[in-house]
Amino acid sequence: MKLIDIETFHLTHSQSPFFLRMEPCIMALGFFDGVHLGHQKVIRTARQIAREKKVKLAVMTFAPHPKEVLSNGNTKVHYLTPLPVKVDIFDKLGVDRLYVITFNQDFAELSPQEFINQYVIGLGAIHVVAGFDFTYGFKGQGNMDTIGEDGRGKFQVTQIPKLQFSDEKISSTLIRQVIGEGDVERIPSFLGDYYETRGKILLNARGHYSADNTLIVSMLPYFMLPAKGVYEIETYIDHQKYQGIARIDGLENGSNFIEMKLFDRVTNLVNSMIKIKWIQRRAKMQRGKLNLHFLSSNHFESDYIVEGSH
Repeated sequence: MKLIDIETFHLTHSQSPFFLRMEPCIMALGFFDGVHLGHQKVIRTARQIAREKKVKLAVMTFAPHPKEVLSNGNTKVHYLTPLPVKVDIFDKLGVDRLYVITFNQDFAELSPQEFINQYVIGLGAIHVVAGFDFTYGFKGQGNMDTIGEDGRGKFQVTQIPKLQFSDEKISSTLIRQVIGEGDVERIPSFLGDYYETRGKILLNARGHYSADNTLIVSMLPYFMLPAKGVYEIETYIDHQKYQGIARIDGLENGSNFIEMKLFDRVTNLVNSMIKIKWIQRRAKMQRGKLNLHFLSSNHFESDYIVEGSH
């Protein structure tokens, strides 16, 4: 198993300024939920600059989502990529150093100048890369038009323009909408890959482990899941790939369990971690519940509306 190489710092703001003596870096700024193609452009641009200047590439992100804090907890955000998944993707993109800033009320009240002084200049940034719509400081008063002035010449700035696909701006908001509608086959155009979630295999659908490969998976917290339906999936267990189908039902009641059937024989699954890539919705829920035990890769019960059949 490949070890994560990123040097990670979890920073929490307090009223007393902190000062870390950090070596110079190129810093990519953003929340980066989903790490979609626009985010990847930001990070890859920063990586190229870091290589040219022979310094480290740093990424700054935030947790939890600012909307959760600014709404006083009234807004619950389902993440495309919870922090551990982001870290994996950042590692694959060649990031050397990661700053995870706790987004709390104290941090939210920083002026734009205070943010730049403490979290950009103070962390050694000599060049900042961010998307055109990145904002910072109290109520987002700082933006890509003001960041250079706030930096007072201490760092250079590269702004990444809007990235589009089929006249749509690629954004985390758009991707959440598409997943929420069940159109997961569209996601590679925005992420560069299929949407992925992670979970833990518990038991099969009959309450025990057996040879039919019908499983119950407890999804890890915070992941957004697709709309109700039956999906073609690709799973990874202990680095082995398996094809299958999954049913999502009843998630509006707060359930984080999904039922799935793998088409290949697998053993010793209980308590294993699983990665699930959502390839295509094959059927919409109409009534009743699906018994995956009777499903194969090319058959769907009449209790479901098969996509494209009407």
